[in-house]
Amino acid sequence: MCSSGNVRSPIRRAPGHGFSLVELLVVIGIIGVLVAIFLPALSQAQKNARKIECQANLRSIGQILMAYVNENKGWLFPVGPEGLDGQPTTLGTNRAPNARWPMYASFQELKTSPNPPPWGNATYVENPYRPDLFPAEPYTPRVMRCREDPDAFEAHSYVLNKHLADKRIRHGSRNFGGLTSSEVVVMGEKLTTERDYYMERNDFDRVVEKYRHGIKRGSNYLYHDGHVGTVLPRDALTGLDPWDLRVPLPPAPTPTPTPGPTPGTD
Repeated sequence: MCSSGNVRSPIRRAPGHGFSLVELLVVIGIIGVLVAIFLPALSQAQKNARKIECQANLRSIGQILMAYVNENKGWLFPVGPEGLDGQPTTLGTNRAPNARWPMYASFQELKTSPNPPPWGNATYVENPYRPDLFPAEPYTPRVMRCREDPDAFEAHSYVLNKHLADKRIRHGSRNFGGLTSSEVVVMGEKLTTERDYYMERNDFDRVVEKYRHGIKRGSNYLYHDGHVGTVLPRDALTGLDPWDLRVPLPPAPTPTPTPGPTPGTD
């Protein structure tokens, strides 16, 4: 006979409890609402970060230009010899990539660039405006490209204010057409599809990216006093060319030794 003490009763487990379909749909709905709330904020934070990085690029370029100023009697950026109009020539896409203005500034990164390149200047003169044959990237510092502009033509996102060279404006100048040095633009942001290195009032709409950081913010600009601001086009235009052309011009800068000019834009 078996003892009743040896009989084991079966273990009873509580029935499992999972999500019902309704509960699952509620959870998914809550997650969707949270994503809808936080995704725009995250996207805006990323845009703000790129805007700040672009501002940092312009500040760095401003510091490099200050080094050029100190070594070149106050001239703000490299220019070429005077042209037929008596104005300094530009060092942009009318020159081979290894003879453009960044190569004459103090960008440490360019000290190791291939110079001379595998092609001669005569080859560029015969076949200008062929980025596939004459890439600008090896002769352009990375700081010249904004992260909001990854596909920038000719590897640069910024353009210089050509009026500064035309008016012979130097560092320390007080000839600002009634403005202050904090209101005069030195450099702005370029449209991705444009290849120019310079901007002027009459080609502002063609060359300048006016709303890179939002329709309410505008784009970043480097100013004569070294600060960087994000402003709308109307404010940028005010600081681009405030000078009266009848004001006598100071002596022309000493020309930078460069290859002869080739036809084209700047």
